[in-house]
Amino acid sequence: MTVHIAGHDPAAPPVYCRRWNFRRHEPVEPLTADEAQGRDLAGEPYAVIPAAPPSGVPDVVIEIAWDNGHAGVWFFDAYGRQCLHYSFRRSGDLLFLGGMTQWDYPDAQAATLSGATCVTWFEFREDGGARRVISDDTAQQRTVEDRTGVDVSTQWEPVPSFGKWDSLARWSRS
Repeated sequence: MTVHIAGHDPAAPPVYCRRWNFRRHEPVEPLTADEAQGRDLAGEPYAVIPAAPPSGVPDVVIEIAWDNGHAGVWFFDAYGRQCLHYSFRRSGDLLFLGGMTQWDYPDAQAATLSGATCVTWFEFREDGGARRVISDDTAQQRTVEDRTGVDVSTQWEPVPSFGKWDSLARWSRS
């Protein structure tokens, strides 16, 4: 499977860095692929932008911290704002999608996460438990819904080999 990110050249090499500056939309302490792979093997944190944008905001940023058993994936909207985050926990050679957060903004002027007027957060547990929390500032309402017996089989996927980011960079998870 090949990830096709709008406006980006899928043949462009990924960008690696110690972390991504979400406000400035730029890498902090850029790394070579070899340096990033060394951090991957050592379990040290780093970030990857799978399809480097020609300039400006990428469509996806992946944060890896294997020592903490974590991979996080950030997606951006047309205005360059963080709008969706997936949080994976590592269990051996598998990743479990344990959390998902979506931010909805009222208009183009809201520039940061704090400008979102509705935040929807999902938590999934390996035992089939799930929680959905919706914080809607416009309606001045917070809704919490707990469920059991949820089929979480689609929440699992193999830990990707270094450089094989397609599975993590998927927006759609159904």
